[in-house]
Amino acid sequence: MKAFEIHTFRGGKWKIDSVFDDKELALFEARRMDQSSRYPGVRVSEENFNESTLETVTRTIFKGGRAEKQAAPRQQETKSDAKKPARRKGAQGRNGKGKHRTQKKKKSGIVMPLVILSLIVVIGLAALFGLQHMANFR
Repeated sequence: MKAFEIHTFRGGKWKIDSVFDDKELALFEARRMDQSSRYPGVRVSEENFNESTLETVTRTIFKGGRAEKQAAPRQQETKSDAKKPARRKGAQGRNGKGKHRTQKKKKSGIVMPLVILSLIVVIGLAALFGLQHMANFR
């Protein structure tokens, strides 16, 4: 199964903007977005999920013209950095092959359940008040 993700560069980070199952549509939209001045960087990643091995291969198939200039510049190595082995981010190598990267799950806050519970209580009280009010008219 293939999916095509459009990533936009905002606030010093790449963020997923949209996901397509059609390559040409994703590339068309990415080129349109790159030509606008709204996004300083746009890229399209192709993710190919192999259901039999449960592995995902990811590769970048489009990079906007300004994307490379906007990316944070790499720090130059010092003598102490040269001795340290390079750290890989995620499970992907330079060729884009590797295990599927895991995405952090958002922590569900307490605010939304409290709002829903409050609404249920208010609606319940309103229904009871309405029933009591109707019983007084009989």
